[in-house]
Amino acid sequence: MKLFVLFALVAVAACQYVPGSDKEAQILKNEFEQAIDNSYRSDVETTNGIVQQAAGESIPGPEPETGTSRQKGSYQYVTPEGQTIRVDWEADEFGYRAVSDAIPKAPLL
Repeated sequence: MKLFVLFALVAVAACQYVPGSDKEAQILKNEFEQAIDNSYRSDVETTNGIVQQAAGESIPGPEPETGTSRQKGSYQYVTPEGQTIRVDWEADEFGYRAVSDAIPKAPLL
């Protein structure tokens, strides 16, 4: 039982807040614009290296309450090891597609 308590205390100590982590991140930029045609643009940046940009448009369909939207953007963040990860993405009637060196590639068959 004493060993279990010791491991529990070590686990709690390991989970403590580390100065400089995301907990104290601040927003540097938070911009959002929406046009009358329902297109939009978003731009967000924080002090811990997170950057997000997105833009989209609504495309009307032939009938009321039909249509689709097209969106694209990117986001990036810094891993605990200091590596910057960037992901570029698109989403539309064909689905969601993301491209990044950090996303594993399927082997060629």
